[in-house]
Amino acid sequence: MFKRIFGYTKPYRRTLYTLAVLIAIMAGLQQVSPFVSKLITDLLVEEGLTNFSTLAFLLGLVLIAKLIQTGLNRLTWFITNIFVVKFEIHLKQLGFDHLMSLPMSYYNEQATGKVMSKLDRGVNRIINIVNNSGMHFLPSVTSALISFVIAINYEWRLALLIVIGFIPYIIINRWRFEKNNKLEKKEYKLYDNQFSHFWEVLNSMSLIKAFRAEGYERTRLQEFFSKYLALREEMESNTNKSVAGDFFLELMLWAMYAYIVWLSWQGQLSIGTLVMLVSLIQLMREPLWQLNWIFWEIKRAQVGAKDFFKIMDVKEQIPEPQNPQSIKKLKGKFEFENISFIYRHEDWAAITGFKKKNNNNYQQKNLAVLKNVSFVIKPGEMTALVGPSGAGKSTIASLLLRFFDPDKGKITLDGVDLKQLSKKDLRSYVGLVSQDSYLFAASIAENLRYAKPAASRQEMEEACKIAYADKFIGDLPNGLDTEIGERGIKLSGGQRQRLSIARTVLANPQIIILDEATSSLDSESELYIQRALRKLLRNKTSVVIAHRLSTIQQANKIIVLKDQGILEEGTHQELLKKKGLYAQLFDIQSGQTKMLKEWGLVQ
Repeated sequence: MFKRIFGYTKPYRRTLYTLAVLIAIMAGLQQVSPFVSKLITDLLVEEGLTNFSTLAFLLGLVLIAKLIQTGLNRLTWFITNIFVVKFEIHLKQLGFDHLMSLPMSYYNEQATGKVMSKLDRGVNRIINIVNNSGMHFLPSVTSALISFVIAINYEWRLALLIVIGFIPYIIINRWRFEKNNKLEKKEYKLYDNQFSHFWEVLNSMSLIKAFRAEGYERTRLQEFFSKYLALREEMESNTNKSVAGDFFLELMLWAMYAYIVWLSWQGQLSIGTLVMLVSLIQLMREPLWQLNWIFWEIKRAQVGAKDFFKIMDVKEQIPEPQNPQSIKKLKGKFEFENISFIYRHEDWAAITGFKKKNNNNYQQKNLAVLKNVSFVIKPGEMTALVGPSGAGKSTIASLLLRFFDPDKGKITLDGVDLKQLSKKDLRSYVGLVSQDSYLFAASIAENLRYAKPAASRQEMEEACKIAYADKFIGDLPNGLDTEIGERGIKLSGGQRQRLSIARTVLANPQIIILDEATSSLDSESELYIQRALRKLLRNKTSVVIAHRLSTIQQANKIIVLKDQGILEEGTHQELLKKKGLYAQLFDIQSGQTKMLKEWGLVQ
């Protein structure tokens, strides 16, 4: 683990080496005071002081060492604090960039709150161990090691006392670490689940109020706190039991004191040497007491860092081509050649905890959606996709945007395999308007500029006009600068959808995908959206996914999907004449009583 953490510090190695030198210098300066104390004591007690200049020199030496040590200490803290902030930013940026690179299938499997919790905790744990070990423990232990070497140079038996005292201390605390480490994992899992649920609660407040579930959520939170408190109490109970190790440590230090006093009483050590060894033992005492704390911090860091590493170890399943091709003049012709696609979940087993113990259950985790599907989307035409839920309509849209890659077959755009195009270029060609209008808690202008960061105010106003969003925006208190709340909550569903269309208009892609863009709107809002879409789709290649068949009657081609393949295709009139599934669906939506009775929808 520490090797990997050290690998992340590569941009800051010079800073770390500088800190190491400063810590070594400060550790050496700490030995000046005990050594000078020995000289002064021997001069005063045994040899007698005849020249005050010698004493003044020694006192001045201690003062200079202390002043230098104070300055270096402040410099070290300054460098460390800046380094810790930079390192934290570096880790969070790496984590965020990695999350941005992962395919949609990862997010289909993950609870967003859990990912956020693990990433944040992992970074914080790594930062804590770097900060605590680097600025608290490492300087003390370096000083203690130097003190230890000096001490055993005068009396080697002190090393034996340290070893005798350390063995029971390490055994007892190892037992505590193992016990508490298991409890800490349970605590993290409990916290991640609650954090994820709490995230959902804040995003579902209308549902909670509508079902009067406030009491249920309070009870659930109280249960979480009870479990959390029980785990913490058990950890503290283990820590109380491990205090025996501290007694052994204190006994070891007492034995060292007693032994050097006895040696001095026997005349084997001078009084000055006694004073120096006592001071050196004090320097060794602090890191010995810190061992208990720093070992526990390391254990906690290991658990948190593993969660961070698990996220960072998830592989990018949609790789960029090594030598991406480009399309000089885009026409917008897509070809699907024998496409098969299966949703798989085993790639995320390490994150979700799903294990392949039962082969039957494992197979159930795979879902075949498309099998040997071939068709052409002609440039400048509207191609509609219809069919029952789960037939693969939205999957085709995801394949076009390369959110996924097909398991078999090839998809080309103007003759170029999508895998040979950079994802950035491909997605710049294609605009998506989905059923869910993804808006951020920002102003209308900021949401529009998500499509074109450098867009002028005039361009945004023109895009809103095309999307029939200009009128309601003009009625808002601050126009384009109006804050619309999280997910655009301050706007109606139709207003959010028109704003989403305006954003796509601003991007001006040559290819448009409409995924149920009007399915959840009232009739008036749908009318506005249909008029806006008619302008948006003019002279562009479009793929329209719809359940309302009235919205796609003008499509150049309608593809009906069912049972992992294409059931039928043609224009609206051609499909009606075939009297297949499309004709049945159209009759139902048209309100034909006979068909409604056959489907059991009316008496």
